[in-house]
Amino acid sequence: MVYFVPHFYYNKYMNNKQVAAQQPEKDVLLSLLSSITTYVKAHKQAVITTVVILVLAVILGYAYSAHVKSVQEKSWAAYYKAQLAVMTNPTDLNQLDSVSTQFPNTNAAQYAQLLKGDILYAQENYAQAIDAYKPLLNAKNETLRTVATLSLAASEQATKDYENAIKEMTKFIQNNPKNFALPQAYFTLAVSQELAGKTQEASETYKQILADYTKTYFGTMAKDRLAVLTK
Repeated sequence: MVYFVPHFYYNKYMNNKQVAAQQPEKDVLLSLLSSITTYVKAHKQAVITTVVILVLAVILGYAYSAHVKSVQEKSWAAYYKAQLAVMTNPTDLNQLDSVSTQFPNTNAAQYAQLLKGDILYAQENYAQAIDAYKPLLNAKNETLRTVATLSLAASEQATKDYENAIKEMTKFIQNNPKNFALPQAYFTLAVSQELAGKTQEASETYKQILADYTKTYFGTMAKDRLAVLTK
């Protein structure tokens, strides 16, 4: 025999069951809130101190972020101003040095030194260019560091310091196996080897450039130099 339970009684039964199930949850929540309130009352000073520290940390974090942003904006403004100055008078590099002095360790200061090195190199002041490039070898910016390293080797090459140019390029190639400037690095290495009288080593480097970077500008140059060396 099947007993039929009226819908009204069934709903009432289920509602009572749900209320009964929810009651322990409410008790747990009330117990937790009560415990928190008791703890806060018992440790009022410690809680206030913690809140104050957190608020100060947020304020200091915001202030530091705003300061960093302000320094960055001012440093780039100074760099662009220095650029305009050297365009007017390429022999006056004081404003580029001023960027480095006022905003040390910023990207703008490092780019100012890179520009200074490039201007000195263009003026054939290779020894001074070397001094400008060297501090940039540890720059965090990979592109800047790469350009500075290649420029340093070229400057050393220009002063006939072939051994140091070879060391710089060998180290760069070993430490940056996937760098975008590898073709140029290999070519600078090969030229330095050739100028140092290390013909066999230069030939091997030119062959590697020709094999790995055939269709690049440096591949074409390597082919020409290799033809000269193997005559």
